Amino acid sequence: MCLGCDFRSNTNKMVSLNVYLLLLAGVQFAMTAPNRDRRRQDTEGCSRSSPDLNECVGNSIQYFVNFMASGKITPKVAITAFDPLLLPNMTISHQTKNFNAIYVNRYLLGLKNSFIYDTSVDLDKFDFSTTFLMPALELLGMYSGESLDDQEATENSILTISVRSSTAKFRVKGELFKSAARVEFLRLNVTDVDLTMGPYVINDLDHSTHIPRVNRHFNSIPRPEFVKLIEKDLRVQLSSRLQHIANEVLALAPYEKFFPV
Repeated sequence: MCLGCDFRSNTNKMVSLNVYLLLLAGVQFAMTAPNRDRRRQDTEGCSRSSPDLNECVGNSIQYFVNFMASGKITPKVAITAFDPLLLPNMTISHQTKNFNAIYVNRYLLGLKNSFIYDTSVDLDKFDFSTTFLMPALELLGMYSGESLDDQEATENSILTISVRSSTAKFRVKGELFKSAARVEFLRLNVTDVDLTMGPYVINDLDHSTHIPRVNRHFNSIPRPEFVKLIEKDLRVQLSSRLQHIANEVLALAPYEKFFPV
């Protein structure tokens, strides 16, 4: 699917340009004072020939993450929100324990407080990479399990996983495509996510009383093993969902506006 290929009217073009200007206006806010004096970037984007291209892109991502998490770009334009980030249902099977579980209505909190660093950009090859330091993440959802031996299902419970000091390095490949109006846009494809989860706390709360309790089926899986499953799932979800959101943003303006000569 080609995001942003339809700029069908002059009105839509003007809206997209205004949205782009709003996004780029935040770049200066994210910069240090000396850089603001040295490099005036009110609406120029990140110049392809700039020696500070990596810093410019990193600061732009930082501003977007901190201030656009709700997805509201302007009163009339919105993209997918990423804090909270809605996640699909997760099914957990354990053949050794003869056990199945589902983790549903999930969402992730805390991405908007991420710190962006180690950003690298190669526009000749359209290679990008950046690292997110995520001080605190909260994964919440409804959890229930079932033993295949006795078909005894647990009561629904609110499962909260609190994680501290995680990092995620995204490696991304870009490509240019032309819209119906023959305007070039940039599209990104996340090729790899190196996710490292920090220390975690898991709370299993009763749905009716919110009192911590022992969930027999949940405890049948060793916690480290369960967290590895969560880490693997988060790697996939962050890759696909943040890729989609990044492409929604890039579809708001042509490539040359984000990366002028």
